[in-house]
Amino acid sequence: MALTREIHPATVAAIAAGGFHPITLVFVDWPDDPVRVHSGTGTLNWGGHEWMGVGYDALNAALSLPSEAQGLTMAEGGAQIGGSPDLIDQYLIDAEDARNAEVQVWFGVTTARAGRVLIGDPFSVFYGSVGAVSDTEQWAGDIVERLIDLQLTYGPSQRARGSAYHTYEDQLRTDPADTAGRWVKQARADLAEGIPKW
Repeated sequence: MALTREIHPATVAAIAAGGFHPITLVFVDWPDDPVRVHSGTGTLNWGGHEWMGVGYDALNAALSLPSEAQGLTMAEGGAQIGGSPDLIDQYLIDAEDARNAEVQVWFGVTTARAGRVLIGDPFSVFYGSVGAVSDTEQWAGDIVERLIDLQLTYGPSQRARGSAYHTYEDQLRTDPADTAGRWVKQARADLAEGIPKW
């Protein structure tokens, strides 16, 4: 099997053996109150942090990752955070500051269904940021649920302007044997010299 990511050997072995128990971990660097959840149940300790289990169905319904694509365009996905109206109101106070907050998603395997004991380390499947933030309400039986909708993005925004400045000295620090920077510098000087001056 050809791997496109670095995956812990124990995780690869568990997946290759079949019958494994998947887990997804999500981190949102929400202002003043980072969110760490996983698709199992209970509290999971990993990476020096506690991750709260929200259940597979809840996380699966709440998370839509952008598809992987090559190129320089921004790709979009989404996530939802739900809870009591008071909790949602508190999160919405920070909504403006949450734009561009870091979002990371990992996939891994556990020793049991909906478990909390990892086999190897989870591997990264998404690294991006929060885009737009909005809130919605929906009926769940006789109760109104409040949800925060997060736009998840990675890659540069279509509205971003990019620029690059690379000097001959930068090139020498990177690769002292590469003389292309010098040749380009001289070619530009020759071109500027050949431009008619009126």
